Amino acid sequence: MNRSRVTLALGVLLVGVAVGTVLTAVLGRDGASSAGEAGPGLFRDEHIVFRSLKRGPDQGRVAYAAPNAVQNRVLAGPRCLRVAAQAGRAVCLRDGGVPGRPYEVVRLDDRLREADDEPLAGVPSRARVAPDGRHFATTVFVSGHNYISLGFSTETVVYDGKKGRPLANLEHFTFLLNGAKDGSVDRNVWGVTFAADSNVFFATVAVSGRTYLARGDLSRRTLTALRENAECPSLSPDQTRVVYKKRVNETSQDAWRFYAFDLRTGREWPLGETRSVDDQVAWLDGERVMYAVPKAGGGRTTADIWIAPLDGGRPRLLIPDADSPTLVGGDV
Repeated sequence: MNRSRVTLALGVLLVGVAVGTVLTAVLGRDGASSAGEAGPGLFRDEHIVFRSLKRGPDQGRVAYAAPNAVQNRVLAGPRCLRVAAQAGRAVCLRDGGVPGRPYEVVRLDDRLREADDEPLAGVPSRARVAPDGRHFATTVFVSGHNYISLGFSTETVVYDGKKGRPLANLEHFTFLLNGAKDGSVDRNVWGVTFAADSNVFFATVAVSGRTYLARGDLSRRTLTALRENAECPSLSPDQTRVVYKKRVNETSQDAWRFYAFDLRTGREWPLGETRSVDDQVAWLDGERVMYAVPKAGGGRTTADIWIAPLDGGRPRLLIPDADSPTLVGGDV
């Protein structure tokens, strides 16, 4: 894998993010309807929290639905470009709406009401909340940040989940590759997924034209490479498996394929989803993952949420006109 492949991967991801950004800009933050709030059972019972993309004044709003009644979506919270939820809190990456603050991350409480916010350094891309809610992470695209060509790269920051304040920029962590400290200056980190203790996490690290699945440690400020060619990981509820995107082709139309990786045995296998999907999956349960697939319709680009089983079975549509799903409540 060479530098051009990493650049292409970042470029395709940026295009996908740009689509959501344009939708939000067209709708306008100031024109949003009243946010409202979620019911008291949102985090107590199992719900999928996601971004609703149904056409209308509420397009882009946070929504939630029970997994067994996904047709009954409830709108609550603000309009976002990306949303993630867990352990009684959620985060919304959105348009900042004021000069000098183009984007921001907003921490939401257990009723999806806005608690506080922090500026973001670039275009929102990924977000995750730790299972215990102690931390959350954001990934954005920034310009002129390092030596990756085309003038853009990523910045990933971990925050205090309770106070909403930045704790660490993962690009500053020590990266261990093949047991030795890597001093590459063109490093990028993106796509965090937290373990149950909120200290250990997994992420993508790109250096010298290659991408790696890395295990991170917040207390030690380290990132340790586990295997090459893995992007946007998502850790299973039982902490034993990771699903990630693996680059299988050079062209953007069929660049990626979802793979599962067993952290105990080292076994890797492909999922049944054969389309090239640029998303970080979220787990619906111990054997199925959710992800957004862009679609065109009515002169606009939107997306649907699909699910795929880990056993290689066929994927199926779960929630139309939606993206950015995470599961809350239950045993997650």
